[in-house]
Amino acid sequence: MVSSSVAVPTSRLGRRVLTAGAWLLGSNLASQTLRLISSLVLTRLLLPEAFGLVAAVQTLYFALVMFSDLGVWQSVVNSPHGNTSRFLGTAMTVQLARGVLLAAVVLATAMGLQVFATHAEPGTVYADPRFAAMVGAFALCALLQGAESMHLATAQRELQTKLLTRLELLSQLSGTLVTLGLAWTTRSVWSLVIGTLVATLARTVFSHTLLPGPAYRLCWDKNCAGEIVGFGKWIFLSSIIGFAAAHGEKLILGGTLPTAAFGTFSIAALLLGAISGLVGNLNAHLVFPSLSEALRASDAVARQVYTRMQQVADAILGLIAGGTFVAGGWVVHGLYDSRYAGAAWMLQLLGLGLLAIRYQVLEQMMFARGKPAWVTLSNAMRATSLVIFVPLGYAWAGERGALLAVVASQFVGWPVSIAFKIRARLMSWQSEVVWPLSLASGMAGGWLLDQFLLKWGPHAFHVFAAQ
Repeated sequence: MVSSSVAVPTSRLGRRVLTAGAWLLGSNLASQTLRLISSLVLTRLLLPEAFGLVAAVQTLYFALVMFSDLGVWQSVVNSPHGNTSRFLGTAMTVQLARGVLLAAVVLATAMGLQVFATHAEPGTVYADPRFAAMVGAFALCALLQGAESMHLATAQRELQTKLLTRLELLSQLSGTLVTLGLAWTTRSVWSLVIGTLVATLARTVFSHTLLPGPAYRLCWDKNCAGEIVGFGKWIFLSSIIGFAAAHGEKLILGGTLPTAAFGTFSIAALLLGAISGLVGNLNAHLVFPSLSEALRASDAVARQVYTRMQQVADAILGLIAGGTFVAGGWVVHGLYDSRYAGAAWMLQLLGLGLLAIRYQVLEQMMFARGKPAWVTLSNAMRATSLVIFVPLGYAWAGERGALLAVVASQFVGWPVSIAFKIRARLMSWQSEVVWPLSLASGMAGGWLLDQFLLKWGPHAFHVFAAQ
């Protein structure tokens, strides 16, 4: 029986979580719709090679971002002092310094890539003479992101998802309009790069103009800095290894596959990004702040909030993973022309890996409890398996073998997650039975859809591709 002291804060937090979740779901639906429309237009204006180049540039830049992640925002969200002016001012100082340093590293990396291009495998992304220059352009992104307002973090802390939704959509729309306009007039891969820079600039400007929050100014407080660094050191290590676990295959495949094939892979990854992106946003803007607040109430409240969130994630991800694995190829055939047909089987295979991200909810609990070392260990196991098995898979069975290794590696860290659940008293059969039932249901639904489309819709389903 739940005591009144537990039930009251749980109920209050639950209402805020539901409201925040509704806004996040609406935001992501709008965002992914905009992203899909943009993709459909751009694939008709640009060649697959363009998407391969940009995907590799963004992945490399994201790697450098993760390699310099000090967990500043997470510290603001998690700390009891995170909404004070001294803490925010110190956090902003750290973030600005990191942005300047990151920009310098990006430029140095671009110069190194220019030299490396002559030694890269011919026909791959890394051998393309445009690649180094495109990486260098992202130094501006680093500076702009370093100048973002700390009110982004305080808005996450307070679950102000309505305001964050408005900011994210306006930023994305700004970048998308510029990208489409330049792609229409120039047919150049640079339209994708410039559009990204515009979206980043818009986000920075909007963070200072659209979000309310505690007043602060740049300062340096030794105690606040010590708390940020103390919390962030594990975030830093976890971010590095987490990137390698989640995106390391792109760096490996970018130097292995022909540029066009890598571009096709990026289309499959883009479609899956509608799901993984939603999960990531929910984790950052809803799950982590909610669990942090629940823990400030009591451990019992936190366990209740976690269990409910995990069950919802398991049900939804299981259905989508099963359905995509069986019938996901129809999405590619229906939306894209024959140049991107290879993305169909890639989407189906990679879709099964969506089930692996169910434990990202648990990872947020690890962070909220101040136990990021567990996340680091799990990600290290996945990253190691990628480095070993993706090249072996490619040597064994080409593209299919490499992607099979990518999917398998995502499940390597599960034993660590299970061990943490047992230790933290978060394990229960009621929650663990949800995901296999949901996965089976998704596969059954996917099979029925596949049979229906095979019989009735093979021509009608290609309407978008024919246009």
